[in-house]
Formats: sequence, structure tokens, C-alpha cells
Amino acid sequence: MPVQSERDSSNVPFILSGISFVSEAETLLQDAGRATPLVYGTLMAKVAASQKWVPFIDETETDGAAIPQGIYLGADITAAELVAGDVVDRPILEGGSLTIDVQQLVIENSKLLTTVITVGTTDLRTVRDHLMAKGIFTETTVDITEFEN
Repeated sequence: MPVQSERDSSNVPFILSGISFVSEAETLLQDAGRATPLVYGTLMAKVAASQKWVPFIDETETDGAAIPQGIYLGADITAAELVAGDVVDRPILEGGSLTIDVQQLVIENSKLLTTVITVGTTDLRTVRDHLMAKGIFTETTVDITEFEN
């Protein structure tokens, strides 16, 4: 009796190819007003004074948080954890020479890869430009969940 197998390729990895540089023990800054979890794949920025990570949410911040500098790669963090205090020992993808799945990248506050960073510079670059400068390139993937004979 012939058997037809079905292949499910809907589990596309976040990092598609290349070499990555991940800092394993980074600190995420307390966010007393946080109402949603911080999830895997969130685009992050670093506050200049404290060197602590925050989600990239505003391209006009003047404390360093306007520049996307990494991507959170750890387990989801509840809002309550971030409200309670700094969260330590978390992995952040900081660069390399790699391609990521753009559909899995989380950019909060309705920002896009085409959002232009407008703070402190006349060289207006987009979020995508900043990621590319760190060696992080985005690629659109297509999930194939059904094959036809």
C-alpha cells in the first residue's frame, strides 16, 4: 500500500543563515509602565547612560534608545517581570553576518523596517539600514504547508 507523506515546513528558524554574535548575559531595563510581554525576536535598543536594553519603540529618543542595536533571543518575559525591575542574563543578537526571517521580527509601537531614525543626525537612515550596518539582513520567507502531486 502506498503511503503519502506530508511535510510541514512551517517551522522556519529565526536566523536563516550566517554567523551571529549573541551576548548571553545582557540586562533589560525596568519598564514600570509595561503592559505586554516582551517576546522572542523583539527589536531592541540600548540606553547610552546605563548600557541596558529596551525595546525599540521611538525613533526620536535622545538617550540612545532611538537606534536599533539588537534583537532579543530569550524566552518571553512577562510584563510583571519588567514592571518589577531590571531583568538580567538575557541573550541579545548584536550582529554578525546573518539573515533573519523578517516575519518573525517583532517591532513594537507600530514601527517598521522603513521607519527613519530622526534623532541627532543629518544622515537619516531607516531601521533596516541600522540592522544592515550591524550585519543583520532581513529576508522574507514563504511557508509551504501543503504539497500537491
